[in-house]
Amino acid sequence: MSPAFRRPRSQDSTGTTTTPRGRSRPPRLRPRPWRDPRLAGGIALIGAAVALGAWAVDAAARTEEIYVLAQDVAPGTDLGADGVLTVVSSHPGTDTYVRVGDLPADAVATRSLKAGELLPATAVGPAQEQNLRSILIEVAQGLPADVRAGDYVDLWALPAQSAATGQADAPQAELVAQNLIIVSIGQKDTGLVSGTTVSVEVLVPTELVGSVLTAVGGQGPLVLVPTGQSS
Repeated sequence: MSPAFRRPRSQDSTGTTTTPRGRSRPPRLRPRPWRDPRLAGGIALIGAAVALGAWAVDAAARTEEIYVLAQDVAPGTDLGADGVLTVVSSHPGTDTYVRVGDLPADAVATRSLKAGELLPATAVGPAQEQNLRSILIEVAQGLPADVRAGDYVDLWALPAQSAATGQADAPQAELVAQNLIIVSIGQKDTGLVSGTTVSVEVLVPTELVGSVLTAVGGQGPLVLVPTGQSS
């Protein structure tokens, strides 16, 4: 039995053995970097950072104008009057505060507000719903230093200085109206006859306007007594 025939490898002219045709070596596979999960994760993080940065810049650029109190106000104060409100820029939020352009023409404060406070939507109401009238009173005696706009006071009328004194039936101080609301306190004014007075603007319920005006037009000095309450 003859041995198996093997085809000898061919040799070139230099004597180097070559691989027969049809049996070439497979090419070496090169690594593909885009299939690396670490690279994909890095690209995702970069994309998220870019998106977050763009959102932050856009949010910082978007602002809206809202009203802020330029002075202390009491309930019933006309919010459209000069010097009551000013405007500031703020980031968009909820409808808690009144934006510029959303204030009604006849809007008044429904409670006392402090200067520098953003105007809450819940503190704004139409003027016709407030049964209060503003009256300026010349007070004969000053108010305590801690009394502010929005505080409640009682109005008293003192006997006229010409009234007899030292008698059992001498006139006494009379309570004119209770729970008036201070709107503003003016400067002291010193007169030759009336002495030192202070102008105080108060809000008076409509049913008490007649009594207050009668006291204002009377001969006796007027005094406001704080009740210790505020609106």
